[in-house]
Amino acid sequence: MKHPVVISKVVSIALFTGLISFASLGSIAVADEVVGPIVGTVEPTTARILYRPGKIETKLQLTVLKNGQPIKEVTTTALAANDFVAKFEVTGLKPATNYSYQIDEIRGNQKEPVAAGKNHTFTTVDPARKGNRVSASFASCVDIEPNGIWSEMEKLGVDTVFLMGDTPYIDTSDLAIVREKQRQLLQVSDLEKLAAHTPVVGTWDDHDFGLNNGNGLNMMNGKGKTRQGFVEYRAHSQYGNGSEGVYHKVDLGMMEVFLLDPRFFSQTEPSPVDPKQPTCFGAEQWKWLLKSLKESKAPFKVLSMGAIWQDKKNRETDDMFTYWYERDALLDFIKTQKISGVVLLGGDIHVARHLIHPQRVGYDLHDFIISPGHTRTITSLNVYHPSLEWSLVEGWQFLTLTADGTTENAKLIAEFRQPDGVLNRKVEIELNAMTVDSGEKTSPELRAHWNFDNDFKNESPLGSRIDATPVNGPTITQLDGALGGSVHFSRNKQQYLTVPRSFLDDNSAAHTVSMWFKPETLPEHGSSSRSFLLESTAEGEPNQTGAWNLSLGMRATDQPDKINLQLYTYTVKPALKPEAAPTTGSQGPFNMLLDRDQLLGKWNHVAFTFDQKRLRLFVNGKQVSEHALPVPGPACETGGLIIGGHRAGTGRNFDGWIDDVRIFQGQISATQISELRNESKD
Repeated sequence: MKHPVVISKVVSIALFTGLISFASLGSIAVADEVVGPIVGTVEPTTARILYRPGKIETKLQLTVLKNGQPIKEVTTTALAANDFVAKFEVTGLKPATNYSYQIDEIRGNQKEPVAAGKNHTFTTVDPARKGNRVSASFASCVDIEPNGIWSEMEKLGVDTVFLMGDTPYIDTSDLAIVREKQRQLLQVSDLEKLAAHTPVVGTWDDHDFGLNNGNGLNMMNGKGKTRQGFVEYRAHSQYGNGSEGVYHKVDLGMMEVFLLDPRFFSQTEPSPVDPKQPTCFGAEQWKWLLKSLKESKAPFKVLSMGAIWQDKKNRETDDMFTYWYERDALLDFIKTQKISGVVLLGGDIHVARHLIHPQRVGYDLHDFIISPGHTRTITSLNVYHPSLEWSLVEGWQFLTLTADGTTENAKLIAEFRQPDGVLNRKVEIELNAMTVDSGEKTSPELRAHWNFDNDFKNESPLGSRIDATPVNGPTITQLDGALGGSVHFSRNKQQYLTVPRSFLDDNSAAHTVSMWFKPETLPEHGSSSRSFLLESTAEGEPNQTGAWNLSLGMRATDQPDKINLQLYTYTVKPALKPEAAPTTGSQGPFNMLLDRDQLLGKWNHVAFTFDQKRLRLFVNGKQVSEHALPVPGPACETGGLIIGGHRAGTGRNFDGWIDDVRIFQGQISATQISELRNESKD
């Protein structure tokens, strides 16, 4: 968007005050060529500022003032090679201090002010890790047009603005157009006003990278140009490794924001996590990220990028499900290193969402998606996810994160906002709820436990989130359970329990199921009937959709005295070619024949473990079978669980009693499984 005036407001002010003569206008650019000033990365003792005086090579001086007195001067030159963008880096400042600044054009021994105003200020970062409060706003998917979010950020007085990608839409690698689009975004009047005194930094996503669904391979010939334009129009402390990528981090004292680049390196080299798979982040960014996370002293750490951390569930491949192995390795690193205070942040999908991944990193992992900053929404991308807590399909949305260390327990406050003071959702997370005890084991963890002594409630740390609900009348029996009470199911009445949400990690790499069962009847010999002890569902409600990464049932065999205790699983299958997405599919059946007499009317303990490569089955504390998966891979996403039936709920129900169902994230040992079996009162 071009400014609607012929000469800049800076020039107008200067003319009015007599600071510039009409004779000097020949070297002053028209408004649509001027950009800034834009405050960039600000640290405790350093500030960076960007300014484009127009399409003119000229020497410029930045003067930093405190209480009206100059304390620092930095000189640089706006050069055509950098699209006439000048950048200033001021060092030696005091932390948590407000400064003003002005920019002058130097002509020989003369200075002519070109950027000066009351709102030309910045405040250096307070590095305190407690007793301090800092706020930041995040926006993605913003076009070059009038927009109510910038003035709303101005009213809120946020400390830093983060542009999360598709900011703006460029969709070409033509350098002239890239530069023009970057200029035009920063010339949007409300953003320009905000950026004159509030740090504006960010990363990119596919459209400002240059191509919808773009990656490092399909943009190999153009990404150098889009990076050049990005670097020219951002005043960051770091741009990737210096020659490639745009990743960097901003430490705000109470909160450190890691701005990741999932575009530049993606598909260009083997993954540092799994050399058989293509990378997303690239080896250098990966090493930088792990090191930076481990060394961070900030109470709260925001892992942010334009893409989202889950599956978009469309035909595109630019989400972290495509690179699940790097996503999960990163989250596992956070968990094993016991890094506290981490949240995820993404954009891209033109829908705002809040997810909580239960205990994923040793504590509940909050995952915020903020999009769009414009008004064009995509309802079809508001897809099901078992960790989804809230979503909103509306435009002009942005997120604020406030790290508040002024209270007894530090907390992170997330607010989903729109213009005119609209607050759509507020989430407060105390730091002590985002911390793993240094002596606490991280795996395996009990994720679900229904003991059925008195009710259908879950007894694991996930609490009521996964309480079971009886359907068609299964009943708690207080006597004669394997460990106490148990639940009785009638096959004729098609009784079962439904669990509404998942309890395992997305794409679980390892898990264990343990349970007791006592069949009242078994599938008849010669019949095709099946009886399921449990099976996972796709979206939390009974249906036939394939997602049975947990599946244990019984069926008749061709031997009249045997029953087939049968396992299935549903896993992620790696992409078959570059730039393709992984798929999911069923694996099994995996069969184990047991004596009918061993099962009918008797309590038996059964457990099975999964580790991406194999399933192991245990009966009464002893391993009875091991099944290699034809296609190794983690489990697919699931939405919930049916106990006493299969994924559709009715039709293949169990007949008898079930007791003490436990599900662990991680593979427990054969010794631990034997100990579970020995808990029986028999």
